[in-house]
Formats: sequence, C-alpha cells, structure tokens
Amino acid sequence: MPAPERHEFRIEADAVSDILLRITGPFAVQGVAPTSVRHEQDGEGAWTLLEVAGLTSERAEQLSLRLAQVPSVRGVRVRRLHTLATAAK
Repeated sequence: MPAPERHEFRIEADAVSDILLRITGPFAVQGVAPTSVRHEQDGEGAWTLLEVAGLTSERAEQLSLRLAQVPSVRGVRVRRLHTLATAAK
C-alpha cells in the first residue's frame, strides 16, 4: 500500500461568492480535512491554496480531477510535498 503523503492543491476559479464552499466540498465528501487553506479573491478571479495530509498520490490526483469539474473552477494543479513517513524521521 502506498505511503500517505502531503499534497498542495492550487486552484484558480471565477470570483463567485460561494467558490470556497464549492472547492472544499470534494474534500469533505472524501473525509479529508485540509491542514492549511489560503484564499484570495478579487473582481478578476479567486485563487486557493490547500495543503492536505494523509493522501496517496493516486487519491490526490482523483481529487484534482474532481475539483476540475466543479463549476467556476478554471484550473487545478496538485503537487506532492513529501511522505508523512519521511517527515516523521
């Protein structure tokens, strides 16, 4: 079984009032709570950075594909930060 890892999700979206709820919804459905959230929004768009611990790379990729289907989301990038086993050493 692959080791759980930390991932960073960068999401660009339209500046709609409920975009943060739309973005965090797929994480809640999967029972995953972000460890860090940074969100900025202006008249041109919204940018959200979420860090999540305890996901395999496969599950993180599945979540990024789901996020890309959320209405008003323009783009999603996910990157692995490090494995939790490595961080504990």
